[in-house]
Amino acid sequence: MKYYTKILVPENNRRIAKLHEFRNIVINYFNNSHSEFLDDVITEKNEAQQSRIQINRNMDEIHDIILSSGINPSIQYTPPPAVGGYIKNIDLIKNIFYINSFDIDPNFILDFIDRSIGIYESNYTSALIRTFNPIFYIGLVFDYISELPFIAISKFGFSRQKAEASPVGKFIKGILYLITVIAALLTILQLLDFLEPVKVFIHEIIGSNKTLERNI
Repeated sequence: MKYYTKILVPENNRRIAKLHEFRNIVINYFNNSHSEFLDDVITEKNEAQQSRIQINRNMDEIHDIILSSGINPSIQYTPPPAVGGYIKNIDLIKNIFYINSFDIDPNFILDFIDRSIGIYESNYTSALIRTFNPIFYIGLVFDYISELPFIAISKFGFSRQKAEASPVGKFIKGILYLITVIAALLTILQLLDFLEPVKVFIHEIIGSNKTLERNI
């Protein structure tokens, strides 16, 4: 899923709507479920069970939407001294049905959803500008070309995200992007009949540098 700074208005609005919808489903779930004191088992009413189905169906997409807004919906959990154990990060979206086991308030989930909604709402004007900016679409083409090797990697069953996030992957992607930009620039210069004058100019600069080196 594309980062929020690389999407257009329709997608920006769609993500906001999905987050609002998911927020209402989460509220409905917790309003219709409860657990007894020191009991990890949650009792769900019929409405909560229906909400649980909707949450499961939308969970992965909502998780990606929140991550794509630059927010990691996780908190650091420290077990009570009486219980003991390791400090660990809990992803509240992926573990939404288990937060009772960690004694986590459901409002923390809503906090992350609201923060993500705020980011997308703030991004509306920028998304609108991108929608009507032809240069943005050219950039999308450059991005797609630089991602082709990683798309091929995913077809072979390897993790595309891990490959792109690795230092080598970032280097390869950067080089491909740079090559694509240079190739596009040369094509534009050729179409405008500026390529030959530019080549002559570069040769003159190189020639003058060589002459200067011999004189030194």
